[in-house]
Amino acid sequence: MKSHSRRNKIVLIAVLCVAIIFIILRYSNTTSTMRVRPRTGPIVEAVYAVGTVKSDRTYNLKTGIPATVTRIYVTEGQDVKKNSPLVSTDAGITFHAPFAGTVTRLYCEEGELAITGTVLLTLMDLSSTYVQLSIDQQSALRVRKGQIAELTVETIRGKVFNGVVESIYPSDGQFLARIRVTLPQEVLPEMTTDVAIQVARKESALLIPLTSIREGAVTVYRGGKKITVRANIGAIDGAWGEVLDDSIAPTDEIVIMKKQ
Repeated sequence: MKSHSRRNKIVLIAVLCVAIIFIILRYSNTTSTMRVRPRTGPIVEAVYAVGTVKSDRTYNLKTGIPATVTRIYVTEGQDVKKNSPLVSTDAGITFHAPFAGTVTRLYCEEGELAITGTVLLTLMDLSSTYVQLSIDQQSALRVRKGQIAELTVETIRGKVFNGVVESIYPSDGQFLARIRVTLPQEVLPEMTTDVAIQVARKESALLIPLTSIREGAVTVYRGGKKITVRANIGAIDGAWGEVLDDSIAPTDEIVIMKKQ
């Protein structure tokens, strides 16, 4: 019995050893390396954010005194001309549109008592819009008036709209940027856009793949020898990063780990 038990243990150990060797071989072959040269070219660094389309002109009609709404001349979604009647009250006042636009919201009904300061309707000019975005403090320090912005709308694929930073300012604990851009008519206020503001551009930079960087270090072949160097990376554009010092030479071959 003891001999049989010992034989079973030996067989079990042998099976475990084979399994361990298989696992080591299996996972040691899941990655391989390739070598690429750094490239020299332009690099753009951008601040990315989601923006909201806003109307240049929005009018919220409010009453100055308590009054009963006696007549409403418009409906939600209706386009009106400048000076068109909007609402009348029992105070003998008829409110008119200050500009041509679209009634986007009605808050009252005929016969309803409106107290002082109550919003009765909202009128927007849908033909003149801009894009507003909220950015973090670090990004706000780099955004400047006049910088170029590229905008995309999810439902309009393959189209990039070019805009310009019109202003950047604080508001209620946020940092807001206003982008002037011409958008198609179908892009309405309160729709969202993806925005990339170009904050830095260099025409000739030495670039390396970001996948070659491991904990701040890059492995290269230089003069036939394999060495590891610390890379000081600056601007990042997609999958490439700018090398700020002479740690990487244009003639180096950079090692990239790739999965098979």
